Amino acid sequence: MTDARVEQVPADRVSAREYLAQGKLFFDDAVQGGLSTESRQVLLHQATICACDAILLAAGLRVSVGERGHVLRLETALNQLPEDTSDLFEALDASRAMRVEASYRALPVPAASADDAEEATRELYVLAEAQLAR
Repeated sequence: MTDARVEQVPADRVSAREYLAQGKLFFDDAVQGGLSTESRQVLLHQATICACDAILLAAGLRVSVGERGHVLRLETALNQLPEDTSDLFEALDASRAMRVEASYRALPVPAASADDAEEATRELYVLAEAQLAR
């Protein structure tokens, strides 16, 4: 498989808002209670990807399918934001790595990791909503 890459596309704020709305559904499902930490982790990561895609699409960008695609989405989307997002990147990347462990290695997700992922994803949504409102 080839490496993912950033591509230019027509900016589409309407579709970007749809991505953000879809991701909010994943987020709401993840925080509703009663789910395993592994399920929460997977849903929170999917919400993160939707938010990143929304930010990218609003900026006229997308990330192609390929190796390291989720990391490149995080990096590129967060770079579109005016705030310093280095700490947020670290938190979301840790969440991504934990999702990989749960999804592909069947390893348990500690409750603290899912809680950290929830906090980071919530912060990303605040920033993404502000970005789309600009």
